[in-house]
Amino acid sequence: MAKPRLVLYKEKEVKNTRLVNIDADLHAQLLDLKHDTGLSITKIVERFIAYGIKNVEIEERRDDE
Repeated sequence: MAKPRLVLYKEKEVKNTRLVNIDADLHAQLLDLKHDTGLSITKIVERFIAYGIKNVEIEERRDDE
């Protein structure tokens, strides 16, 4: 079965935001996506979080991990 995709569409939209701290390497990757799509980093992060929340699977941690 094909892996679900997260598709980002180019758009212009302004929303209220909240501060979130992330790793510098991830921020650089987000800047690349911003450049490629024209979307704000906030909008891209919102899409990733919304996708993750809808597709998360919670499991018990095994003792050997």
